[in-house]
Amino acid sequence: MNDAIADVTVHIDESIDPETRISLENRLLALNGVAAASSDNGRSHLLVVKFDPERLQSHDILQAVIATGLHAELIGL
Repeated sequence: MNDAIADVTVHIDESIDPETRISLENRLLALNGVAAASSDNGRSHLLVVKFDPERLQSHDILQAVIATGLHAELIGL
């Protein structure tokens, strides 16, 4: 990855349990260009993803979340 790391916040509409949250974070970490994906137990519906914008775009991250069957949108774009 290059030195230019961007981040995006994904809002997940459904309530998800800790196992689903961890699974989703791991799925995103497997994407080429994702440096970090995290949320906390108190706000599991908000997921912050740090990524290399030269390898990946924010809509790619959103599509990976939606592909799991969850309903989500990007915040702040």
